[in-house]
Amino acid sequence: MFSMRREKTGKKDIIAAVLLLLLSAFLLCAARMMPGFAQWYSVTVYPLIVSFTGRIFGILPFSASEMLCALLPIVLAADVISIIRRRKSAEKRSAAVFVRHLMLLAAILLFLYSANCGVNYYRDLFISESSFDSTDISSGDLAEFCDYTAEKLSDCYKQDTDEYPEGGELRSKAVSAMESLSSQYPELSGYYPEPKLLTFMSPLFSMMGVSGIYSPFTVEANVNGQMPGLEMPFTSCHELSHLRGFMDEGEANYIGWLACINSDDPAFERSGWLIAWSYAGGALKNTDPEAFDSIYEKLPDGAIRELTSNYLFWHEHENRASDIQDKVNDTYLRSNGQENGVLTYGQVTDLMIRWYRDQM
Repeated sequence: MFSMRREKTGKKDIIAAVLLLLLSAFLLCAARMMPGFAQWYSVTVYPLIVSFTGRIFGILPFSASEMLCALLPIVLAADVISIIRRRKSAEKRSAAVFVRHLMLLAAILLFLYSANCGVNYYRDLFISESSFDSTDISSGDLAEFCDYTAEKLSDCYKQDTDEYPEGGELRSKAVSAMESLSSQYPELSGYYPEPKLLTFMSPLFSMMGVSGIYSPFTVEANVNGQMPGLEMPFTSCHELSHLRGFMDEGEANYIGWLACINSDDPAFERSGWLIAWSYAGGALKNTDPEAFDSIYEKLPDGAIRELTSNYLFWHEHENRASDIQDKVNDTYLRSNGQENGVLTYGQVTDLMIRWYRDQM
């Protein structure tokens, strides 16, 4: 009787895994091949997932995805040990059970990825081509925006330079910044679970050069808790933008930047303009070193100290692991329709300049 029950359970595992794989394939194929499906899904179905799953895992003060990453190897190791300890006559059957469990786990993870992330890569962009002046951006435009950024940073450091918020204060202020921005951009409206600061995985993320990550398996925005404070507000808002279904990394950078510079919190605003200089200033240094040097002299001492400290942090952690992660991320982004790979992050510079020209 027990053997029959176990066989039925095994068949159910296989059927469930096959159904989940088929459903995942349907979602991903429909997103790529059916015009309008991804957009419909991202604005109707996905917000319901965020509201439900995000509220469940949002109750936890720690990152559920980080905890699951720690527990999963332990669970799999326990299964392997149980196979080794069983009688030889049962080893083949135990191994089959283990393989079925792996198959079902892989199917569940693929389905969660497809439903909570994969489809959204093919939705409409946050910024359409008609949103801004389509005139080509010149080196003069870049220099002008960098000069404007230097002025904004000077204004930031004329005020009392508040410490960057940490812990629960950072999480709640990031949500407030995104909610405030949604008054200008209704497509950003919706429920936001607070971003989570990673703990034991932060050193690994620093080694790989990763500041944050969106977990589609728990619908969480995760932030590297080890990096310098200036990146914390921006990264928190960047990752939260993925919870509105905007997966393009250049646009996520742009949304995170907008949330910061429009925030009522001075530290968030300062973070936004420091990030703007990091991207735009770096581009200007490569294209027009003389203009860069001239504008760099206008930066306040506080901005230079923070930018230098941030550069040194990532430079000290740079190693082979970060190179491998860049290549993996580049392949991943290209496979999901972002043709420029990791260079997509830098497209925020064009968006910021077009925003600036629109404001002027």
